[in-house]
Amino acid sequence: MRHRTPTTLLPLLALMGCGDVDDTAPADPPGTTRIEFRAMVGDLPFRCGQRYPGIGTSGSSVEGVDFRLYVHDVQLVRADGTRVPFQLVPDGRFQSGSIALLDFEDGSAACETGSPETHTSLLGRAPAGAYTGIAFKLGVPQAQNHLNAPSAPAPLNIPGLWWSWSGGYKFARIDMRSTGNRFYYFHLGATTCLGSVAMGFSCAYGNRPEIVVNGMDPTRNAIRLDLRSLYAGVDVDRRPDGMTDNIAGCMAFAGDPECPAMFGALGMAFTDRPQMGTAQTMFSAMPRTP
Repeated sequence: MRHRTPTTLLPLLALMGCGDVDDTAPADPPGTTRIEFRAMVGDLPFRCGQRYPGIGTSGSSVEGVDFRLYVHDVQLVRADGTRVPFQLVPDGRFQSGSIALLDFEDGSAACETGSPETHTSLLGRAPAGAYTGIAFKLGVPQAQNHLNAPSAPAPLNIPGLWWSWSGGYKFARIDMRSTGNRFYYFHLGATTCLGSVAMGFSCAYGNRPEIVVNGMDPTRNAIRLDLRSLYAGVDVDRRPDGMTDNIAGCMAFAGDPECPAMFGALGMAFTDRPQMGTAQTMFSAMPRTP
């Protein structure tokens, strides 16, 4: 005997069936490699809506508000030090053939300046072989840094990551809420820029650090971005006094007292001050997990 399913149950069964659909992302195209990034706060994964204790010199508790950054000039490094270009695969959203936006916020909780979409890996092509490291530059190349964001191609058309015609793009936008500050900013970009739209711009401080991560095999490792390291040398509860400090955090402009330590975490000098430390501490290799 053939049993018929009551028509009143069909919509319910259809909804239940949605949970059985294989929503696994499609396989990467043949000949491509995916470089994974893991946003961390110490030993804990970065997530919007989660608070993290013991941050900065005051041991503050912080919550994420935004976490996005641009990278370009990506290269894989062989054991003998030889560098091989990693050609990014354009996706029309987060990657062009030369620039990629890494986006770790999902628009939830306090991450209201972002969007639900995330992008935490780079898809590209490189010659087959064994690699032991990776190098890339943080930021947007000078040639693209002063485009008009609303009409620029992806990923340079993302709202909230453009300063102005002269300032160009925010290479990194990492914002937190601390115990003492509703917003504690880290906005990295080129500064002291002069010029015009017609004649072009030049900037005294490019602020595009090259990041080198050793011990990085893309098939076994991911790249760890540790926010605890970025804030290690600053008091994230320190309030601006309106005289020597006009904003909580670092906006990359000369005279900002929080910038030297935060730049130091990226292995970078701040304007004309000596470089703090000999190497960046924010990026490192970690085991790659599914």
